[in-house]
Amino acid sequence: MKKSTKAPEAPIAKARREIKKFWNEEDDADLSETSRRKRKQILEAALESFLELGYEGASMNLVADRAGVIKQTIYSHFQDKQTLFQAVIASLTTEYVQTAIENPDVAGKPLPVVLRKLAETIFSRHEDPRHTKFVRTMIGEAGRFPELAKMFTETTVRPTSALITELLTSDTDYKFNDPEAFAKVFLGSVINHCMQQHILLGKELQPFDAMRIVDELVALVEMHKVK
Repeated sequence: MKKSTKAPEAPIAKARREIKKFWNEEDDADLSETSRRKRKQILEAALESFLELGYEGASMNLVADRAGVIKQTIYSHFQDKQTLFQAVIASLTTEYVQTAIENPDVAGKPLPVVLRKLAETIFSRHEDPRHTKFVRTMIGEAGRFPELAKMFTETTVRPTSALITELLTSDTDYKFNDPEAFAKVFLGSVINHCMQQHILLGKELQPFDAMRIVDELVALVEMHKVK
């Protein structure tokens, strides 16, 4: 039997595909410039509405008014309010992670470089006051709307964890006994620091340089380099 000559899929491409398993965002490449602009307007208006009024208080009519579009335009991009909320989450979190690992400065670089960039991106995201406020809103709504908390996890933590797991598994220069567990240790350390510093006001009470966290995590990765 003739062997396939098809080149193996690059780790970054596989990681990107992992993200797509968990949320159904329209591919911008399939949209016209006008549609992309309107979609961005809708997401911005939705974010402000959710931040101001919470999930229950924000309505599709309000989002349409703030975005300067008719409600039918929103439904042409998003099936319902839950789908719109999911897209807002993705725009605040997962999209930035995906963009970071596709950065030309990172592509083809060693695993520690890619993971450092990923961690720095997540830390940077939490410097945005709107992101912090959104996470607080999400936590506040979790009791009344547990499905939103589940959606937040499905749209952020789970795909990012899957992405890191894929990177760890695919890189033959490093060997991890349990890539999924190591991915959770890596991501959990980053998220815990963000929560402590930005959500629980640790930045005011006990400030700590995030790069020290990154340095230690990268050092742990280097311990798994194949000799």
